[in-house]
Amino acid sequence: MADWSQHHDLVYAFVCVSFLADGEVDESEKQAMRGNVKVMLPEISDDQYYSIEAEVIDKFIDLGNESSRSAQYGTSLTALKELFPTDEDRYKVVKNLAYIARADAFIHKNEMAMIEQAVSALDMTDKVNLVKTESTLFVDFKG
Repeated sequence: MADWSQHHDLVYAFVCVSFLADGEVDESEKQAMRGNVKVMLPEISDDQYYSIEAEVIDKFIDLGNESSRSAQYGTSLTALKELFPTDEDRYKVVKNLAYIARADAFIHKNEMAMIEQAVSALDMTDKVNLVKTESTLFVDFKG
């Protein structure tokens, strides 16, 4: 496996919200992940993205259980604080996690908990509001 980078951490966070929360990844969530990585990391080519995604999925599988995967989610969120040092960029990360969570038109309680964890880990608790309904989740920036 190539060296793990903060780019891997971003994809890992997206994979976790997509899969770990409800145990499945549907095509709309996959498309949301790819699109959001391209927005957050425009310098990443499609080939680089697919390589990173494959490495992240391998690591996700190798971790073997929810506890280990959740611990890596926390580690990845901490790493994203360095990759995205501004409130505006961190807001985009939270917003993109919410976008992935609602891609399948249902907000699972685990997805909500993971997004709340991201808000806390990225030091955005006082800077964003999460507005949830059964089928959607919006993130408002308090700026």
